[in-house]
Amino acid sequence: MKNNIEADVRTDTGIKVAALFFAAMMFLAFTTDPIRTGTQEGDRAPALTGMAYNGSGWSTFEMSDYLTTNWTAGDAEGQWMVVEFMDTDCPYCVRSAGEVGRDADYFTKRSSNHQSHPGVGPWDGPIVNFVASATELDIQGHDTSRSEIVAFRDKSGEESCAGQSCANRDGPPHNFMYIDDIDQDNMKAWKVPGTPAYFLIQPDGIVAWVSSENTQETVFDAIMRLTTEA
Repeated sequence: MKNNIEADVRTDTGIKVAALFFAAMMFLAFTTDPIRTGTQEGDRAPALTGMAYNGSGWSTFEMSDYLTTNWTAGDAEGQWMVVEFMDTDCPYCVRSAGEVGRDADYFTKRSSNHQSHPGVGPWDGPIVNFVASATELDIQGHDTSRSEIVAFRDKSGEESCAGQSCANRDGPPHNFMYIDDIDQDNMKAWKVPGTPAYFLIQPDGIVAWVSSENTQETVFDAIMRLTTEA
């Protein structure tokens, strides 16, 4: 019986190509992150970057510096993050600034007497960092600047926020960072339609909670519920 050597070579080559293709697919399956990037609950949060004011000066901010990529549920050492998208001329942002500041102090364990939330007691859960991304909405009268962002955060200066002195906004000065997002780069990347908007981010960068999807739950209640469940 004669053998078809050419056919054997083609078959052998085909097997090798198929094996290489299968190996490549397996490599991609094990090395590619299956979680999509987005701003819905369960998505991996987009990048959040910019120059940020911390009370003493401006410096580069990268949300990724605060994340623990190998974090697993139940690890209390991982630090969560609340991202607030706000506008210094947004009336609701001005009115809610006191509540946001109290939450931030409580969950970062800055509040010594914990009177910001009577009856709750000292916070013994994971640290939750707060950061505000301050933008300028495309609305008449919403003209902001770094000076206005500083005045809003610190309750200082002669800048105007939503038609009144920034020093008169609700609550005490804030202790968390404010990112300059006047050009709306972060706001567009996160697909935020308006302010204020809040996102609770797990230590591994996964979006755990979005205010627009949970209109009946406050940021405070979401943190209490989700960090306990995790």
